[in-house]
Amino acid sequence: MRMEELPRIDLKDRKILFELDRNARQTASEIAHKVGLNKNTVNYKINRMTQEGIISGSYTVIDSSKLGYFSVRTYLKFFNTTQSDETALINWLKSNECVGVVVKIETGYDLGYIIYVKDVYGWEEFLSEFKKRFRKSFWSEQTHIFSKVYHYKRNYLLEGANSKEFETIGGRETVKCDELDRKILNLLAKDARIPLIDLAEKLKRPERTIAFRIKNLEKKKIIQGYRININLDKIGYGYYKLNFILNDCSNKDKLFSFCQNHKNVTYIDETMGNLDFEIDVEVSGRQELMGLIKEIKQNFDIRDAEVLSFKEYLKLETIPKF
Repeated sequence: MRMEELPRIDLKDRKILFELDRNARQTASEIAHKVGLNKNTVNYKINRMTQEGIISGSYTVIDSSKLGYFSVRTYLKFFNTTQSDETALINWLKSNECVGVVVKIETGYDLGYIIYVKDVYGWEEFLSEFKKRFRKSFWSEQTHIFSKVYHYKRNYLLEGANSKEFETIGGRETVKCDELDRKILNLLAKDARIPLIDLAEKLKRPERTIAFRIKNLEKKKIIQGYRININLDKIGYGYYKLNFILNDCSNKDKLFSFCQNHKNVTYIDETMGNLDFEIDVEVSGRQELMGLIKEIKQNFDIRDAEVLSFKEYLKLETIPKF
């Protein structure tokens, strides 16, 4: 998309996006107080950015490990497929209840997906069915198991922003949830901004009961935060995953510290597999991307770096349907 085709967003728009990225369940009145506008103007701007496709929804960051799940990510390279073959594979993944993420990739691979399972047997069951249906459609695959994920705020949205807030997914502690908690989580996973009154109506419970349950889920750290989906193309940014092989893993803590304080880093992934260090970045162009990679290579002992360009999320839910 050429720059002249981008929707125009002003400083107030950016401030609203920044606040929604910090906490997507904030009310228009709460945001208005922070950005220096009235409630009606904030609502107008949010609706306009939604209609223009800048805001493409919201989601709740849920620590699935506290519910007894672990996450497995797989990258696929298609093999001799038609558009119909690829659509069938993608639709099957999107409809599968244990698949939380499906993403199109432009470089290195063609597609990535993340599943949530409770044990290796659930993973085996999923993989067996998937390969029975689609093994002929992909040439190669690469799989990693997540141990921990750090999700950072988009500080690049505002000049001088330095939010230290982040969400963490992963750990050994599990927490009990009853049926009502699970129903609340399933609804919030798809729409972090769903009004309390709508939740109460869907679940046929009083608003105060739903509000109490949500607060309790937050207190238990099952709910880590509330975020918005931003169509990065619409604001002139791109999404990349940078995978590193290190020469010296004793420098990993310093690299971690550098990345968690960088305004363009949105995720640090700790995984078990062939990679030593992974980050997700959102940058304004190739020059900014290559500058970041160069800085990392110059300051840390990097053996190899792989760049994956993420094109589009086709599904983004932070827990399986359960």
